[in-house]
Amino acid sequence: MDMRTISGVAQGPQGLDALAATAAPAAPTPESTATPSNSLEPAVKVDIGKDAHEARFVRDIDTRAIVFQVVDQTSGDVIDQLPSEAALRHRAYAQTGAQSAGSGNLSRVA
Repeated sequence: MDMRTISGVAQGPQGLDALAATAAPAAPTPESTATPSNSLEPAVKVDIGKDAHEARFVRDIDTRAIVFQVVDQTSGDVIDQLPSEAALRHRAYAQTGAQSAGSGNLSRVA
């Protein structure tokens, strides 16, 4: 096997310089030549009008916890609440279990 060096090869630009040197200039698009009065509308429109929802805080009777609710004003239905009804039920169950265990005749001395 015969290995020889190749002479006469010129080194070109490397890395990002090579990309810039080989990139063709971009053709002008209609958007780039548009006048300010002909510009595009925003991609997102936000309507901050009055909606039919009301936010309120109430106290849960069983757990005595403050609950945040989003209520539909037209029907009065609760749309969402924090903590959820399931979490409030679990909390009430845990509190009644702790109260009944504390009032029993359990000895805490080992």
